[in-house]
Amino acid sequence: PIKSSAASDVYKRQEYRGVNMKLNIGVIFGGNSLEHELSILTAVQAMDNIDKERYEVVPIYIAKDLTIYAGGMLRYIDSFKDFRLINKYATKVNIVNKKGKFILETTGLIRREYKEIHLAFPMVHGKNTEDGAIVGYLETLGIPVIGSDIYSSAACQDKVFTKEILRANNLPTIDYVDFTDIDYKMDKEDIFKQIDKLTYPLIIKPARLGSSIGIEVVNRKEELESSIDKVLLNDERVLVEEYVANRREFNMSVLLSKGKLIGSVIEEIEKKEPCSYYDKYHKDEDDSKEEDSFKRTYPANISKSLAEEIEKTSKKAYKALALSGVAKIDYIYDQKEKKLYINEINTIPNFFSHHLFDDKNIDYRELLGIMIKEAIDKVNKKDTMIKTINDKMFKNVTSKD
Repeated sequence: PIKSSAASDVYKRQEYRGVNMKLNIGVIFGGNSLEHELSILTAVQAMDNIDKERYEVVPIYIAKDLTIYAGGMLRYIDSFKDFRLINKYATKVNIVNKKGKFILETTGLIRREYKEIHLAFPMVHGKNTEDGAIVGYLETLGIPVIGSDIYSSAACQDKVFTKEILRANNLPTIDYVDFTDIDYKMDKEDIFKQIDKLTYPLIIKPARLGSSIGIEVVNRKEELESSIDKVLLNDERVLVEEYVANRREFNMSVLLSKGKLIGSVIEEIEKKEPCSYYDKYHKDEDDSKEEDSFKRTYPANISKSLAEEIEKTSKKAYKALALSGVAKIDYIYDQKEKKLYINEINTIPNFFSHHLFDDKNIDYRELLGIMIKEAIDKVNKKDTMIKTINDKMFKNVTSKD
């Protein structure tokens, strides 16, 4: 017989039998990603806001060399200012499934159980982590995951996949051309002919990176080849879009709770040029002298009709991509044509966009709690599903066959 998962069992004991037992939430962050440091910031802040009376937080840090560490020191940002401290004092572990229990096990000749976790909460950003790589690994081990699954994660990390799914659902996206490094090497001229059908200026992006890493703006055809070469240093797949110069940029986050979708307030990002990774996350004291370099306004100052269109479109996109937890949908609004376009979708928004839910009377602790409860409900649902097919495939098969 298939036993129910550890998370489901503990949840039932905690909720229905009056037993004072906490769920252990394994917060997973870091990883081999260009957004490694941003993941650390998201995780440290979130771990401070998970309800400690109800859940025990278990930090699980994946270093850039893919070594996995555990330990209380990983909850504090100061620990990451000198990696030698982590390597010396944190505990190296592997994540294993032992008879249905999910265990952090120490490495080395003598292995011991360090900690059991009941749910995994990925707080990772970027390629090789947020793209379903971490979620897929956890799901292979059978560990219940908080947030979007591997299918949604992969589809949203690759901007081309995202656009194709959105267009199939009659959701608005800007005209584009996409290609791989092999396509470009084999038939560069054909790709240039496709791009010629677009209207300059263009914006060129690594298709599978996030946080505006590696983007290039091209104003004329003579700049195209050198910009593509730069983008190919960041990713094997390239996305070329028409750049809407007279634009406004908005975003809205959507949260799933008890089968209903809750839209956050709408935020506007104000900057004359496209925001780079450094504009967003590396602004230091010298940069602050530049007025209006990068500004967030929420709620955005927009018409009621546009706000309603953004919310309706956000919820439709959330459903189309089968998302879970919190997801952030980024928009470009063409002021000249009065048209709204979905730019990209983030399955694990930076800091979970918690500031956008304050006006909805959902604070950070409650936001994370809703995500955890949704994951538990998903575990309980999976426990009722068929997990094996008892057929006779191998009954009459021999090695000769």
